[in-house]
This record gives sequence, structure tokens and C-alpha cells, in this order.
Amino acid sequence: MDSFIIGSQRTPGPLVSIAQVKGHLRLLRVFHNLRVIVEECKDRRIPAFAAQMDRDSRWVWFITLAINRFERWVKSLQFAPLEKFINKHFPPIDVWMVWHAYLLNPCCYEEDCERLPVLQQLRMLNVFVVASIDVGKSAKNQPSESRIATWHKQTGSYFDPFDAMAELTHKQMECPRCRTRVFVPFVNDNGTGYSEQRFSALCPLPGCRLKITKGNLAVAKFVRDLTESEDGSDHYMALSGTRINAIAIANEIPVGFCRKNFRSSNPRIARVDWEKEIKECIGYSWPLLKDAIAIALSDQHEATRINILNAYEQDSPFSVDLVSAVQRQGIFIRRIDVLGWIKPGAFKDNDKLQILEHSLLRYHCFLDLAAASPNLMPVPTLDIDLIWHSHQLMGGKYGVDSESYVGRRLDHPLAIEEGVLSTALDNTCRAWQTRFRVLYMQCGCPAPDETVFKKFIRILQHYTRTPTRLQASLHPDHIPATHPSIHNAVLDPELRGFGAFRKPAHTQRDEISDLVRLSRPQVVRKKRSKKSNLEPPSRLEGFVSEKMIGQPVNSQSHTTLRQDWDV
Repeated sequence: MDSFIIGSQRTPGPLVSIAQVKGHLRLLRVFHNLRVIVEECKDRRIPAFAAQMDRDSRWVWFITLAINRFERWVKSLQFAPLEKFINKHFPPIDVWMVWHAYLLNPCCYEEDCERLPVLQQLRMLNVFVVASIDVGKSAKNQPSESRIATWHKQTGSYFDPFDAMAELTHKQMECPRCRTRVFVPFVNDNGTGYSEQRFSALCPLPGCRLKITKGNLAVAKFVRDLTESEDGSDHYMALSGTRINAIAIANEIPVGFCRKNFRSSNPRIARVDWEKEIKECIGYSWPLLKDAIAIALSDQHEATRINILNAYEQDSPFSVDLVSAVQRQGIFIRRIDVLGWIKPGAFKDNDKLQILEHSLLRYHCFLDLAAASPNLMPVPTLDIDLIWHSHQLMGGKYGVDSESYVGRRLDHPLAIEEGVLSTALDNTCRAWQTRFRVLYMQCGCPAPDETVFKKFIRILQHYTRTPTRLQASLHPDHIPATHPSIHNAVLDPELRGFGAFRKPAHTQRDEISDLVRLSRPQVVRKKRSKKSNLEPPSRLEGFVSEKMIGQPVNSQSHTTLRQDWDV
């Protein structure tokens, strides 16, 4: 078994195995097929009102339902040994897709598992079970009767995501003002459903009637976390970004946010009063609250401020925007599909297997580069990113490996501004060539500009190079995979994607379109229909009794996600 040098240490073997990477590719194939089925309406169980959306909006709706199912799953989860977990508690493929995207934001995921009560069972699995899961085999196996029964008992919903569509019509939430339990539709006919960009609903309580929006739900989420105390004391450490970074943010919030002399001696009532006071103080306005938080964190590193604010841009209990996370992983999967890497039997031949073997070597060199350059934000190529993702799917083991060999938790941010990412990519290319004496990207993308002096140094280093196992020339089918992986780029919609990554070789047209679409507000677009009864009912209030169940859109039989599993 090969060992690798990372920084000043040598690994006992590869941190990720070829078998694990091949298993991950099988999983990506299932995710890809699931997306195609939803986007192209290839399952007759998709409700008619969803069929009236355009493909992108329908996929966002489906992801939103999957996140709702993921929340149900983690709330009902119980710790179990590996074999029992796989046989009885492993989630359906749509929930696994959400969990997969969550794991690929390792620092946020680890921190959430530490700070959120709802994830405590997942935290235990993260430490003891997740690293041992054969993701390819888990995706391949058809669910057993006991696994389906356990899911239904724990979540009260159908195991199959397409069967569950008929019952997943409304989202349960609390009114940010009166805390009344409210049910709002995921989709309605005026574009203000929960999964839609212009979401709003009226609180049904006559004495409240607050217009509920994603903004004031985000306010409620932040204030709830701010006032949360671990032990009933004044030591508040529940905010996202405050555990790993150890920021005592509660003491930095402006005066008026930290009133501690409450009328009630009951801590629970006192906390509710404090929450209400803060929310009333800023008028349930997320923009005003963001300004107050930014002022309170003005002495903190910019990246820390951005991470904390981003964690509260959406109302789910998690610090990651899981809708965006799944969408961005979809962009990555599409690029891997274009390479032909998720096709059945793609790496059965030894000739092709060397592509994965050299990708594995390049990933360990990537970690070595990160260990040698503490201030570098390394940007991966597609092949390296695939191995990096496979490593992150090991949960707690990834954090331990990263800390042990790189000297820090190497994060994989969900979204990075285009200019920052472009500069980081140029820095990565230069650092790689300096350290390993070979080109980082061989896909034809333009290399960073270099001065005459740097060119002289590069030529000199070429003749005095130190031994390296990296190959100067790669397998022809490997070369396209050395393209930069920029699925986390946040592009400027006004430039139509032609900003820092305007160079044609950097991106393909479909990738640019996807990235620009993710960087601007999404609007649900619906196809025209001569029938008027295909739309879900229009309701502005959050309490409704009707079920939004449409008729089958076609006569196709249920589509199976099972494919040829030889990779």
C-alpha cells in the first residue's frame, strides 16, 4: 500500500482508497439519474402542478422537499452500529443527496454537529460510523422491508421520494412574532410558496397577522441562537461560527441586545422576553439585523463575518444553505459526467484505472501543498476535487486527517466570490509548479501571467528539480479533469458570467449558465396550460387544509434509479 508525504509527515497509506472513489462515483451516478428524472418529469408520480414548472424550478422544489425529509430524519435518528445502521436506518436516496452536500461543507457540518441538539445523534454516527460506510454499495442496494418500515415509523412518511410527493404539500414552521405553529404550502399559484423565491404567508392568528418571510424567519433563527444558553448561565456559545472560531459574540452585540434584567425569574420566560425585545427592536428586519451584526463583528476577520452572516441567510436550523449546496454539487456532477467518469464500467480497464490512481496522487500532493502554504486557499481541479469530496464523506475522519497532516481543518466553502476564487486559483497554480515542477492544469486553461524573472526561475528549477512521482504528461483521458473545479464560484450576474473566469478555456457554456443562475434570485416559471385545475390552490395565509395533490402527468411507469453498477 503506497504511502504519501504530506508536510513533514508520511501517511501509513492513502487517506482515500480507489475503492472508495469508485463507490463515490456510483453514488454520483444515482444522484445524476435522480436529477434527470425530476427535471424531465420521467416519473408519473410527479404532481401535475410541479410539471407546470420549468425544469430548474422543479428541481429546486424537489430539493426543498428532500431537505424537509432530511430534517425529519435527523430528528428521529438513533445511534446504531454500522451494520444495523446500513440495514435499518440508512436514508432514502434524496435524503442521502442532501446529507452528501452537507458533508461537503466540512467545517460547517462539524460545527453544526457540535452545537445543534437536533444533530447530536448524527454527531455520534459522524465519529464512529460514517467513515466506514461503503457509499457505492449503499446506493446500489435496494431498500429492505425493515429499512422502509423503520423510515416510515421514524418519520411518518413514505420511503420513496416520489411516493412522498403526494403528502409533502406544506411546511411546518413557527411564526417569528407569536410562535404559533403555521403550515405553509411549498408551492402555490401566485409564486409565494415556501420553495419559491417570493415566499410569504400571513400568520393565521387574528391577534398577530404577521407577514412571514424568509427574512423575518432568518431573524428569528439568529435571535433564537443568540439567546440560547448551554447551561442556563450567561455564557452564550450557540451561534454558528462561534465554536470552532471561539468568538464571544453575545457580548459584542450592540447595547439593547444584551439586556439581562428581566421581569420574570423563570429563565425560559425571561429568554422569550429577550427574544421578543430584540426582534421588536429591529422590526423583524433581516437587513437591519445584518448591519448590527456586521458592526458587532467589525474587529473580526472578514471571512469569519461572512461565514456567520451566511449561516443566517436562510431559516433552516443548519448553517449551510442546503438548497444551494445540492445545486452546486449538481454542477460538479454534470462536469464529472461530461468526463465520462460516472458511466458504468468507466474504470474497469487497468489503462483507465491509472487515471484514478494518479488523481489520488495529485490529491495527496494537494494536501501537501496546503500544509506547506498555511496562507494559501488551494483551489482544486476536477480530479482532485473528486478525491477531496470522497475524503470529506468520511465525516469525522476527514477532520482528524486534515488536522493531523495539514495542520488545520481544510475547509471546502460552499460559495466564493469570483474574483477571490480566480486569484486563489492563480496562486495555487504558481505554488504547485514551484513545489512539484510540473503544470497544475494541463487542460488548456491559460496559466497565470509570469514575469521574465519568474520564467527564468522556473526554467532553472526544471533542471534542478527534486524527485516527484507526479507525471509531467498524463493519460489523454485524464487531461480534461485537470480543469479547475469552480462549482462554488459566485459570479456577477450583471457580467453574464464573463468576469474573472471570462477566459473561454476556464468554463463550458452550461457551467457558466448554471453558476450565473445560482448567483441571482430564482423565480419559478410555469408552462402555459389550457387546463385551469392543474395549479395548486392560491392561499396567502399560513394555515390551510387542502392537499395540493395533482394528477399524474403521463402514463409512464415508475422509474427506477437502479443502474449497471460496474465502475
